[in-house]
Amino acid sequence: MKKIIFLFFCISLFGQNYNTTNFNTDSNFNLIRSEISAPYKKEKINFSGNRYFFKEDQKALVFTSERNEPIEVKTNYNLLEQTFDIDYNNETLKLLPSKVERVRTTNNKFLSLKGKFYELILENDSFLLLADTYLEIYIPDYQPGIQVKPDPTYRKKNSILLYQNDIFKKIERRKKFLLSLFDSSKLKEINNFMKKNKISPSDYDDLSNLFLTFYEDLKL
Repeated sequence: MKKIIFLFFCISLFGQNYNTTNFNTDSNFNLIRSEISAPYKKEKINFSGNRYFFKEDQKALVFTSERNEPIEVKTNYNLLEQTFDIDYNNETLKLLPSKVERVRTTNNKFLSLKGKFYELILENDSFLLLADTYLEIYIPDYQPGIQVKPDPTYRKKNSILLYQNDIFKKIERRKKFLLSLFDSSKLKEINNFMKKNKISPSDYDDLSNLFLTFYEDLKL
């Protein structure tokens, strides 16, 4: 098999360390307000569950095409509105995906593609492996006329996407589907690889390992 060449975001600006003294300042907030965000008023709805990706706001670096250096903020990804919220001095802004290229927290990386933010699982020189996380509405069972209709419950869900040649393809987390993505001449080898390495279709690291090893055999 040919040597695999891939790039991680640990290089260049996207991998730089935080300078935590600069978060939550008037200058950063004003910069964000004027260049890469819009005012946002959170929609008040009755629901159970957390509308955010993280349990609490995260320190993050926001990268744009217009600036050489990232902007440091505290933010959280709003799964209901599909945007990053930034709260400061009783004001809320939403980051605009049209203005932002990437957002990096301590443990997660996000990038903007076609007007939307996605979590980055893996990047190499041929494709991106992404997670699209959202909220699914669930109405608990109840007896109409006897019980009061309960508020909807929002549950976190996600889809795995392969982005290649400017096209998104949803990845079903089933072994048979994963095998169908590759050239038929490689199926035996890939099947043995998955067994030997105990590849789980639902595990991000396992999927990354599989696609990095056999990306040249993808038939997308």
